[in-house]
Amino acid sequence: MLMLGAAMLPARSSLPSTDTPPTADDTIARRRAFDYYYLQALALKEQESHDDALEMFEHCLSIEPNSPAVLFELSNYYMFLGKKNEALALMQQAVKEEPRNFWYRTILAAAYENSGQRAEAIAVYENMGKEFPTHSEIDLVLAGYYSEEGEYDKAIAALGEYERKEGKSEQISLRKYNICIQMQDSAKAIAEVAKLAAEYPDDLRFKVLLGDIYEKNNNPAQALKIYNEVLSQESDNLPAQLSLVDYYKHYGDNKQFLSSVDTLLMNKKMPSSMRSEILVKVIGEIEKTGGDSLYIINLCERLMAQPVEQLPVLSVYAQYLTHKKTDEKMVTPLLHKILSIEPENRMAQLQLLSYAIGRKDYEEIIARSDTAIQYNPEILQLYYYRGIACYKLKRPQESIESYRRGLKSRDEECDPSMVSELFTLIGDTEHELGNMAATIEAYDSALVYDPGNIVVLNNYAYYLTLDGGDLERAEEMSLKTLKEEPDNPIYIDTYMWVLFMQKRYEEARAYAEKLIQTNEEMSTVEYVHCGDIFAMCGDTERAVEFWLEAQKMGDDSKILKRKIKKKKYIADEKRKKK
Repeated sequence: MLMLGAAMLPARSSLPSTDTPPTADDTIARRRAFDYYYLQALALKEQESHDDALEMFEHCLSIEPNSPAVLFELSNYYMFLGKKNEALALMQQAVKEEPRNFWYRTILAAAYENSGQRAEAIAVYENMGKEFPTHSEIDLVLAGYYSEEGEYDKAIAALGEYERKEGKSEQISLRKYNICIQMQDSAKAIAEVAKLAAEYPDDLRFKVLLGDIYEKNNNPAQALKIYNEVLSQESDNLPAQLSLVDYYKHYGDNKQFLSSVDTLLMNKKMPSSMRSEILVKVIGEIEKTGGDSLYIINLCERLMAQPVEQLPVLSVYAQYLTHKKTDEKMVTPLLHKILSIEPENRMAQLQLLSYAIGRKDYEEIIARSDTAIQYNPEILQLYYYRGIACYKLKRPQESIESYRRGLKSRDEECDPSMVSELFTLIGDTEHELGNMAATIEAYDSALVYDPGNIVVLNNYAYYLTLDGGDLERAEEMSLKTLKEEPDNPIYIDTYMWVLFMQKRYEEARAYAEKLIQTNEEMSTVEYVHCGDIFAMCGDTERAVEFWLEAQKMGDDSKILKRKIKKKKYIADEKRKKK
């Protein structure tokens, strides 16, 4: 782009020489050249060809070094490029060339601010206030600066000057009040709000605000008097009721606190969102002080009987009862009512599903999951619980389909460990159906999303020993599980069996001894494995002892009977899975 700009510039010889005094013709030619390139620069800027525009403005400056318009444009570009000092110098020169330009002075103040020279920025505005007295917005800017710098008296004076020009207003009076609060000058704050209350007698907010100031400044009697005056004028005045709740809480009057909470929450003027927010805070306060749960329940029940929006109150009430571990028979009707108002309500759907899971009602788990999935297809846990329920109902293929639906519905923000878990369950179920290739594919996918998934690593390693697979890989995976949980008997058994299948019998025996020491309730398969290992290590008597234990536990396989009879290890081509 810069090459284009350069091509548009005239040859140096086409401009008048600066070695001799310019003639009238020279001045006209220079002016025409400036006007042409300045318009070109503005057009490039409008087209957002900023590199070309910048170069063109710089060329214009070489023609007219004191042009305030060009100085202004270049200052903006340099500021954007981070050249703060150069931008400031250009803006200073622009103001010097055209001191009465209000906009240039404003930009100069901003340039000082961006360069960290706040005092200079304030000085610019102070001078502007004197030179442009009709621009009342300068007073507001100065008030902001003074307040930030802690010069509160000056800030109030600037706001007073604004009021002198524009008249008194609620916003300015409130700004003055806030400054008085920052000054910790309660007398001035009270005076400002008292003026507001007097000037706007029909706006009771200011009287309530005045009461709040008295309350914060340890004048509870005056505060309470004002609140009651407001409520005598308007019995359902929300600000006054809110202040009364805070007042009684602050002074520890629990009886009046609860009474004022009742009055406040029953106020029909209160927005629903505010009602639920206050209800949550009140419940928190009561719980924090060891309050009565029956009071909270009674309050929520009475609120639901009022002609107010039900959903916010129902949601808070249901979550409170759930938090208190209340019997689901009391919570379930509330959840159903929530769903009748808002069928997609996630909290209600998931809580009902949780209850079904707790009861192990697998048909209901499936139905609840299906409903929740309609509104929340991205929640992988829904497919997880649905799949588990199908599996428990001996519908393994439907279980696999549930997991796969979940994997298709996942988004970029889903939890990788949950994705890994779904692939794990697919692999486990496929293995039970005898689909070894599908099992391995699912396990490989599970490890992509969670390389440390020790359940997959353990099962994968064991299945490789049954399938005559890669025993070195099986050993590597099994070792990872032992590093995570060195005393887990399931992982010990898998690793000793990998060693056994590699014919490393003495190493396997060491882990068999560890298994016996750490596992008080060994499984049938573990007894068989230990017996096989002892047999291959020459300890026939002990091998038979362990085989007999496996038989007592219910292993009536022909291969086991042959081992016991012949007192030797015999390979089982149909070894039981774990």
